[in-house]
Amino acid sequence: MSWEAEVEKLLKTTEGEVFEKATLQSLWKLMNNGYIDSFEFPISTGKEGNVFRARQKDRLIAVKIYRINTATFRSISKYLMYEPPQRVKRDRRSIIFAWALKEFNNLKKLYNAGVRVPEPIAREGNVIVMEYIGTEEQPAPLLKDAEIKDAEKVFDRIKKYLRLMYHKAELVHADFSEYNVLMDGDEPVIIDVGQTVSKDNPMAMEFLRRDVKNITKFFKKYIRVDEEEILKYILEG
Repeated sequence: MSWEAEVEKLLKTTEGEVFEKATLQSLWKLMNNGYIDSFEFPISTGKEGNVFRARQKDRLIAVKIYRINTATFRSISKYLMYEPPQRVKRDRRSIIFAWALKEFNNLKKLYNAGVRVPEPIAREGNVIVMEYIGTEEQPAPLLKDAEIKDAEKVFDRIKKYLRLMYHKAELVHADFSEYNVLMDGDEPVIIDVGQTVSKDNPMAMEFLRRDVKNITKFFKKYIRVDEEEILKYILEG
């Protein structure tokens, strides 16, 4: 099937969605270079963009497409104030492209540090290709929606990943909660790392405290957790 037919199929799965010329060009390059063969269905939709399940030959992949529009631009610009990209024009397209590159690079840092994130595969413009998390039957659920059989085990994994993130990748998620973790069986997978900042950022400690507060609040429904103890565990490494 031609790339035009695949994009047409993609549009049919997202009612009312219109892809900008820059997005279509990015999709064409990724498909032409063999990173995407076919699209299947949307996994998630949001104000900033959509994530689709797709295939690269026989392999299932996830394709994240950031929107290039005012709402997305304003939301992302807020976070870019904390770590502005170097030598980037201030127009919407350039900012969104820089954001997608930032998320892709953060995924690589985290993956190489041993943090369980979707493996980054390719990035072009405002489109990121990454590992698909889930089964052939269905995508992995968010932590907030998942059936948690062993909360202690899951929380221990998350603590470990936050510590690896801080010490080995030298990053702080900055928007961490049960909405940014997928459950691959009983294994937590951290997602949405575009806003992630360096641990040397002046706002890093404030963000880390907020991340810890958010995730401990969620797990208090299942187990006994202490916010200050978790923060100490992460910082001491």
